Amino acid sequence: MSLHDAPPADIAVEDHGVPLRPPPRAGVSMKAAMIVPGLGFFILVVFIGASLLTSNPVQSTKTSVRTFSVPGTSLRARPAVDDLKAITVSGQPPGNILNNVSIPEGATLVSHQNNTDSAQGYDAQIGLTDDASQAAVENFYAKDMKKQGWQILNTGPADHNPNAIEVLGKEAGSDGYYWEMGVVVSATTFGPNAPPAGVTHFTLELFQQSDPD
Repeated sequence: MSLHDAPPADIAVEDHGVPLRPPPRAGVSMKAAMIVPGLGFFILVVFIGASLLTSNPVQSTKTSVRTFSVPGTSLRARPAVDDLKAITVSGQPPGNILNNVSIPEGATLVSHQNNTDSAQGYDAQIGLTDDASQAAVENFYAKDMKKQGWQILNTGPADHNPNAIEVLGKEAGSDGYYWEMGVVVSATTFGPNAPPAGVTHFTLELFQQSDPD
């Protein structure tokens, strides 16, 4: 065989003279390519989960019964969670609403009532008494509700209740609905066994707006 008949130097030849197939070219691995969409899906799941948690946070009810001062009033406040257990049904009102309701220290629970209509949202109330004047209890709720994050909608004479004063507030619940709280403070009564400031009866009503926010 002459030099013209010899195969190129970079091609290997088997014993029977047939050239070997050249090695495959290096390419992009599909395993590496699949990392990108997989990472994108993971980020999407994390983002959706975080959005759900921040837009609809679920709060457990507080267990503390420690009293605290309320600027602008001489009455001290204590959490009303225990008193509201009488009207808490199937997780309603939600935790963040229950946590933002207070009653004056020393107030006594005397009644509770469910006003909920089957065609409407939650509506219930508790009745309490306190050895303080009507003006003191009304001022307490005007200050405390604002401190607890309620938007005060109205303060003034109560409807269909002569000589009573109402404080009405609104706050967004973690259940996706707005909630309103109305405190109706009756005129102070005096009697032979009443303290010098008299006894004041008041009702605290919580109701869920029919439309979500």
